Amino acid sequence: LPPVFIALVPERLVAEGRGEEVAVHVKALLEQHSSTRIMNVWGSGAKGSVEELKQSVETLVEEYFVEGELSEAVRCVQELDAPFFGHEVVKRAVYRGVEKGELRAALNLIKALLAAESLDNHQLTKGLQRAVVGLPDLCLDVPNAPERLRTIADWLAFENLVSPSFEQAVLQKTKERQEGSSVPSHEKVKSYASIIVEEFLVCQSARDAGASVQDLGAPTMHADLVKGMLRVAMDKTDAERGQVADLISSLCVRGVLEPGEVEAAMELLLRGMADLQLDLPKVEEYISGFLAHFLEDRTLPESFLAAVTTLAGEASGQKVMAAVKGKLELPLAVTVIKGKVKGILEEYFVCGDLREAEERLRELNALRSGHEVVKRTLVLAMEKKNSDRERASVLLSALTRVYGSEHFFEGFIHALRSIDDLALDTPSAALVLGNFVARAIVDDVLPPVFIALVPERLVAEGRGEEVAVHVKAL
Repeated sequence: LPPVFIALVPERLVAEGRGEEVAVHVKALLEQHSSTRIMNVWGSGAKGSVEELKQSVETLVEEYFVEGELSEAVRCVQELDAPFFGHEVVKRAVYRGVEKGELRAALNLIKALLAAESLDNHQLTKGLQRAVVGLPDLCLDVPNAPERLRTIADWLAFENLVSPSFEQAVLQKTKERQEGSSVPSHEKVKSYASIIVEEFLVCQSARDAGASVQDLGAPTMHADLVKGMLRVAMDKTDAERGQVADLISSLCVRGVLEPGEVEAAMELLLRGMADLQLDLPKVEEYISGFLAHFLEDRTLPESFLAAVTTLAGEASGQKVMAAVKGKLELPLAVTVIKGKVKGILEEYFVCGDLREAEERLRELNALRSGHEVVKRTLVLAMEKKNSDRERASVLLSALTRVYGSEHFFEGFIHALRSIDDLALDTPSAALVLGNFVARAIVDDVLPPVFIALVPERLVAEGRGEEVAVHVKAL
């Protein structure tokens, strides 16, 4: 809903009585700090801030370790009515278990919360990650904290609460935190590849995955990282392999990875196919699937196919090429979709029928190309007059219902990465894009910290910086 929703309602509905009461309550909530507002809306009204919620979690965990009342601890977590804060419960429980040496008590609490559906795997994964990040400070009070944390990770894997590969990634990361190593080794890159994939398959958050890539701090080893992610994916189901390929394409759109790094990773995989076949008889099928996926997403150029036989060898290369051609239809689906999207958008700018445009875009059934639709809308609107740009903003808000917030976010980054090219035809492109970003933030379809979430190099200078400055000013 737009922030000005109450102003758009017929005045007689909110002028008096309970209608007025609704309007006053909404206004009061909107004037509060965002984190407080979220907590109040979702039921934690007794907690005035996130800090107070953290304090409540710390208190209930402490009481659990003193009294040992498992059911009481679960009831207290449920009464918090803050399922989005489960990761804090996990982190606090793990820390207290490590500090007191009562690891089994921490595990029992986590299992009980999962059984009561007061905790989900997303929050469990995030909580463990936060526990690992805080390990250096914990080691000051508990020197053997890394060993105890490794024990908890091992138990969780044994109970099938986390996958064995995620456990290994946690163990590796724990070891790195303990040693304080700042030089990324191949083992470290391999560890990150595993934890990024496992975390994504649980959380389905490309944003968190991007943060993990940046946390690695090794842009020169991104090709090895992507290769590692694809290798981990080869041990997964068909659906999960597709999700990992989607993630890598998404990270390219977001500017976290570069298409050239994915190309280098595929070269490494193709060169090592003979060794991979010893453990994975279907490796040709898997690699051809990745190639087809990246070609269809335009993450890899079609010219890459010419090098496949040279990289993989004559026999394997021919099999991979045949499999890729069997999976792809020309023209590529993304090319067909671009043409259809352009027609739908042009008609929308003429007639202004939002419902019809939204329905036709949904009928294309092109969720993987959602970011392309968002970018295409922005690009076409830049060439229009202001009244059409207003229509474009209305449509953009509706696109979140069709493609979801992640693709919407990526579409704006996609446009930002192309800002120099767009400025060749539209000299004011940076200001116009800044207007669209600001409008999307006001419409609550982009986060207020959008610019802070964009890779720094995209807004550090030139027209990208101009966009950032304009958004901040607005």
